[in-house]
Amino acid sequence: MRVFSIEEGNDVLFVVSEFSPEYKKVLENACYSLVDGSYVKRFPKDTPNISRIRNNWENCAEEMFSQMGYFKTARWEEALLGFIDRIKGTDIQWWLTGSCATCVRGIDIQPHDVDIILDSEDIDRINRLFADCIVEPVISSKGWVAANFGVLFMGARIDLAFDPEDFVDNPDPVDFGPYAMRNLEIIDWRGQTIKVPPLELQLQVNRKRGRDDRAAAIEAYLLNRS
Repeated sequence: MRVFSIEEGNDVLFVVSEFSPEYKKVLENACYSLVDGSYVKRFPKDTPNISRIRNNWENCAEEMFSQMGYFKTARWEEALLGFIDRIKGTDIQWWLTGSCATCVRGIDIQPHDVDIILDSEDIDRINRLFADCIVEPVISSKGWVAANFGVLFMGARIDLAFDPEDFVDNPDPVDFGPYAMRNLEIIDWRGQTIKVPPLELQLQVNRKRGRDDRAAAIEAYLLNRS
């Protein structure tokens, strides 16, 4: 795999070329577009600190995509603990969702990244605190499931979604939407207090996505807990 970035007009292009075929699905799921045999993602050239972000991405991209494809084990615990350590002493509001929110309960599944939900009012502080870890800048993602989105790499990929949109809970609530945010539960994990969505929501989401192994692990956990 070859990863590099180039400037084109008003954009910076993050480019992945010379990749093995098994990476195609990984790159598509990460919203990279196939252009002339390479996968590409564009960002505005005037993005603050774009030079540093380009360097971060070039240094981490191959490892990140390997973990996302389950070709390497994602060091999600390291990433989550690193994130928590950096925001200590601030009043930044955040909560954990996705597979890691299941894992911190003690359910044995294998995440490929860390999914964190935050408030858009904290974007500037996040950019300052994590300047050396940003691999995709926080940009507007209106029309998607959250108002803004960015990516860190801290031993594993950390997806940062800001202000989930109301429509994601229609017709049924999901584990990353406003309904989940209003019904968060508190989990103690490795001496840390973490907010997570109700496990029943995560069960429903995994069933809908056809992740039968994850759904079965959650069902077994709920059965033992009752």
